[in-house]
Amino acid sequence: MVEAITINDKQIDGEQTLGFSMILRPRRSADPKVAYILCGWLAAIWCSAGLFFVFMGGWPVMGFFGGEFIFIAIMVRIFIKRTEVVETVEITTNQITVAKRERGIEEKMNFQSYWAQVHFNGSNTENTALEIRSHGEAVEIGKFLSAAEKTRVARQLDDVLRRLKTQNVAH
Repeated sequence: MVEAITINDKQIDGEQTLGFSMILRPRRSADPKVAYILCGWLAAIWCSAGLFFVFMGGWPVMGFFGGEFIFIAIMVRIFIKRTEVVETVEITTNQITVAKRERGIEEKMNFQSYWAQVHFNGSNTENTALEIRSHGEAVEIGKFLSAAEKTRVARQLDDVLRRLKTQNVAH
């Protein structure tokens, strides 16, 4: 999911600069707060149902209710951790910075704007890697995006880079 796109044309020291920022995040069905509230409600329901069975004499069932809840709570936690991914692409007149943060690990890569290329051979239905390349180095962005989203992001990045290159040639 493309969360935010900001494009700024500024003049700094008499020179026109292009500022572009794009934030990419995976889609998720619920934010962490909602997921934890859901787990709380499930715990209350399972605890109530388990206590009902205990009072009816079916106390062995309580362990299964607890086991199921613990399993679901662990799966929700794993889901939340896997979707805490943020990728930021920032383009200025001189450089492109791709910053990735996943599971607390941050990774940054810089490219010269003029020589950078967006590489995507997919289509709206074929999901292949979306990369920014320059001088033999490449970084894949948006692994979590659908093919249609990658196509749209590739077009946007291509447009910004094309605009930047024509701006540099004009000077």
